[in-house]
Amino acid sequence: MKKLIISVLSVCLFSTPAFAIKILQVKNNKVLMDSEGASLNVGDKIMGRDANGKARALIEVTQVKGGRALGTVLKGKASNDLTLNTHTPSSSGSSDSGGGRATANKSSGGIMLGYSMNSMTVKPSGSTSISLTGSSFALSGMYQMTVDGGFGARILAGYETLVAKGDSSTATCGGSTSCEVDLSYLGIEALGKYAFGPASGTQFWVGAGLGFLIAMSKSSNILDTSKISTNQTIVAALGMDWRLSPTTFIPLQFDYAIYPDNATSSATQMILRAGYGFSF
Repeated sequence: MKKLIISVLSVCLFSTPAFAIKILQVKNNKVLMDSEGASLNVGDKIMGRDANGKARALIEVTQVKGGRALGTVLKGKASNDLTLNTHTPSSSGSSDSGGGRATANKSSGGIMLGYSMNSMTVKPSGSTSISLTGSSFALSGMYQMTVDGGFGARILAGYETLVAKGDSSTATCGGSTSCEVDLSYLGIEALGKYAFGPASGTQFWVGAGLGFLIAMSKSSNILDTSKISTNQTIVAALGMDWRLSPTTFIPLQFDYAIYPDNATSSATQMILRAGYGFSF
């Protein structure tokens, strides 16, 4: 699983193609465009420049269907000979000097529900290792910020759980062969992330970071719960922010979280999260 995640991250990081957008027809202040493979979304701003690189028209995408998009000219005058690039506003609010991503800081928040698939190995004293598996749920608030280009950060904070069960060949789990772990935490996860795609449209991203967990409730017949107070995780993540409008989106996220090994146990979680987000 670790090798698979590393491979996916490598492909995403080193395979970002470049696309051009072409004007097919101009009528009054309406522009029909061929995306030429670029990812366009309703609300995207596109800058049209002449052969000398001078800005001549600012176009907002109003409709996307297949590989074509319809836009409205907000400023200037559009013509078929213009070169189109996604519009990147400068920090002062004036037009950019070339195509690319938005560089101004942007923040968003939301809420996410998670479904976790858990795997745990416990090593009771004087006994062979016991494998436990299970599933559980999580509920988190989300805050994220774009720092520069595609680089940014995402923070999740909320309710996290780890539930797993397994069978032992001997009665080592409180006098039973059925072993159980049921833990709930107040969790904080901080990720550094890099996103692909226009800042105003649907984006795919990769990230990595750390989680910090504070135990809220703990029940187990195989672990010494008196020693469980806090825990940490190392997290690799993949995600997509599916844009619904210029200010709202559906965040989708997959986490692979590793609990550092200790003398008595080790654990991993695969967490699929989805929710609702909004830009500030």
